[in-house]
Amino acid sequence: MSKLFARGAVVALSIAASPVLAQLQLEEVVVTAQKREQGLQDVPISIIAVSGERIADIGITGLQELTLYTPNVKINSGQATPNLFIRGIGSGTNAGFEQSVGMFIDGVYSGRGALANVPMTMDLQRVEILKGPQGILFGKSTIGGAINITTARPSDEFEGSVEAYAAPEDNEQIYTGVVTGPLGETLSGRLAVRYESMDGWWENETLDNEGPDKDNTYARASLLWDASDDIEVLAKYEYGDFNVSEIPFTIYQTDGPVNFLGQEVFPVVDDDGEKGANDRSSVNDNRTDVAAVTVNWDVDFATFTSISAYSAYDNARVNSEDSSPVVALDRTLDEDFEQWSQELRLVSPGGETIDWIVGAYYEQTELDISRLFRSIDVAQIGPIAAGGALYLPTAGQPSVFDQETEGGALFAQGTWNITDTYRTTAGIRYGQEDKELDKIFYSDGLRARGGTTLPAANTLVYSNPTTLQSFETLRSHNFTGLKREEDKPTYSLNFQWDATEETMLYIAASTGFKAGGYDEAYTGAGYTISLVNPFTGAPVDANGDGVGDTVPGADPSILEYEPEEVVAYEIGSKMRLFDGAAQLNLAAFRMEYDDLQVSSLVGDVFRVTNAGQATSQGVEADGRWLITENLTMGAAIAYLDATYDDFTGATCTIPQTTRPAENPGCLDANGVQITAPRAPGGQDLSGETLLFSPEWSANWNIEYIFPLGDRLELVSGLDMNYSDEFDSALDLDPATHHEDYTMWNARIALQSTDAVWSVAFLAKNFTDERINVWQNDVALSNSNSYFAVPERPRVYAIQARYRF
Repeated sequence: MSKLFARGAVVALSIAASPVLAQLQLEEVVVTAQKREQGLQDVPISIIAVSGERIADIGITGLQELTLYTPNVKINSGQATPNLFIRGIGSGTNAGFEQSVGMFIDGVYSGRGALANVPMTMDLQRVEILKGPQGILFGKSTIGGAINITTARPSDEFEGSVEAYAAPEDNEQIYTGVVTGPLGETLSGRLAVRYESMDGWWENETLDNEGPDKDNTYARASLLWDASDDIEVLAKYEYGDFNVSEIPFTIYQTDGPVNFLGQEVFPVVDDDGEKGANDRSSVNDNRTDVAAVTVNWDVDFATFTSISAYSAYDNARVNSEDSSPVVALDRTLDEDFEQWSQELRLVSPGGETIDWIVGAYYEQTELDISRLFRSIDVAQIGPIAAGGALYLPTAGQPSVFDQETEGGALFAQGTWNITDTYRTTAGIRYGQEDKELDKIFYSDGLRARGGTTLPAANTLVYSNPTTLQSFETLRSHNFTGLKREEDKPTYSLNFQWDATEETMLYIAASTGFKAGGYDEAYTGAGYTISLVNPFTGAPVDANGDGVGDTVPGADPSILEYEPEEVVAYEIGSKMRLFDGAAQLNLAAFRMEYDDLQVSSLVGDVFRVTNAGQATSQGVEADGRWLITENLTMGAAIAYLDATYDDFTGATCTIPQTTRPAENPGCLDANGVQITAPRAPGGQDLSGETLLFSPEWSANWNIEYIFPLGDRLELVSGLDMNYSDEFDSALDLDPATHHEDYTMWNARIALQSTDAVWSVAFLAKNFTDERINVWQNDVALSNSNSYFAVPERPRVYAIQARYRF
């Protein structure tokens, strides 16, 4: 499939142009990836840019949907936090993580996963997706890539639009309104509002509920003040209230385990992923506030820019972590986040022998995360992966993860325009980041029910009868006053050559850095573990009597993961073909990572570790062609080879730990094959593929405008999005492997020739391809049972828009 597509794309973009075609010109795409306005074809970066108008036209309602059109980019909702991956590099699932792929909205860094859940496709000027580390010019250095979003600015002419989008089968409705115009001689404003609702396409059979049940409100207000001929001030405030319940998941494979009550705990309800079974409704409520003031001041020798911003969100989640219809493991997570940031830049006018940028960035954040177990009765889910079947008779106390981060950077970049056709650019950045943490986890009253070391499934004990170690202190800790301090310089260097008036060649090298941090998900022991009588809970010594004793537990270093670093190389070209009627961009890259930060499912949480060394390399091509005045075609294709060079101690699969003789590969600390079931060990994944790294991915799209007289036209579009097979679970269990897929979308619209109004019919995934965006083991179970987060099936929708 991918090879056939590649040949077709090359042939299509290589057909010789006729004299008529020579008069056609693709509209230039302007981007700000290098902090000054430049044509997309002049930027020496592998970058995909999509205009806000294009996003609105094809009915894209979120970033996850947008990245379907972008090879080597995967964004999906995951189970708890969004997954953002570019070229196989991303952060994975852990509430303490900042994303390796950074998101910037009007220059303001949004690195936390909850902010990526915001439907950031409303009233945009453009979205730029930059591939590879962006370690110099962006406020916060990013090691995997950047998504640079620019919202629409206030206009000095009164105008606006209203839009309605409806998918009747799922009762999805989206209403958007925009109005902008002058508020005085030097002041203009803009207001954009969106409301979204949906009943859902997935059914929770246990509770007879449908989902995802959405109720979202989002608004953005901005003011533009021309304070003088040289100074402009842009102020913006955004508010979001996003409520989603019954988040889809499905058990897609199981060996049918039953618990001690004889209940089937992981039923496969539906092979198509449109049904599941859970004892509790999942809920994700997210409230966001963002305020920013940007000042641009043109002085004689440069433009001075100041971006002052405040970002905050409150996120409340309720999940049934056991993925089961029985009451086994339910908990809540409350996350509060605040960020203050200040960026200052001086940018030279451009076009001189030396063009330069210098700047400084400061950021201060507070992150408070609290978890609360509503219920723990893990024996309800049958075969247990934990040492004992944990049981909590009453609700526990909220845990504490209070982290304060302070960071800053100085950066500079200069371009030497050696000749009219040859230039070189060098950049340097020095960044520092300090973290302080208090982490407390309570498991008051935790006991065990059943399990391999206990006499009966309905017997409750306070400690393991063999070791006398208290179950409560095995899962409780109190680490306070922890501190990390890190600093690192990063560099970039590139050379550009305008080989012809239509072809630019470039070669680039850069480094990147992402600070280490603390594992929010750790739920193990603190400094000591108490010894208690299994049946009374009374303190004992190692012999089972006396006044009580303790054994060493863990120190705070168990929370820490190290910084990750990258050295990246890229060579590419950007070409205008057929006298500007077509464009073709090519890039070959190699990125070498040390101490790659990853997360994997351990028990009932996603723990963080460093994966040693990894390499991501490949080739990308994308192009557009204005074939006739009314016919446009585009294509993009990517080949990716992303592997772990050195990764020992990775989590073993459930088959490896339960039946090691039949499923070799789980090794002890000496690299010897483990033979006993559930023995401690890890995999050596050196040479294996990184997560979310399909070998081939591609997009193809075509649009034709058919005139209907002088006032009407019919616009029809078709696009194809292809992804090769990939993995999403860090243990690389074959049962969690994703097969390749091809998704087709279509749109046909009737509109006025001046685009004042339009009515469109959309068919998304019209071949009804069944896709899981994420797959993993069910938590805590030793059964061969696996859950998935399914992609939405086929959608038919109506879209209407009126501009005034």
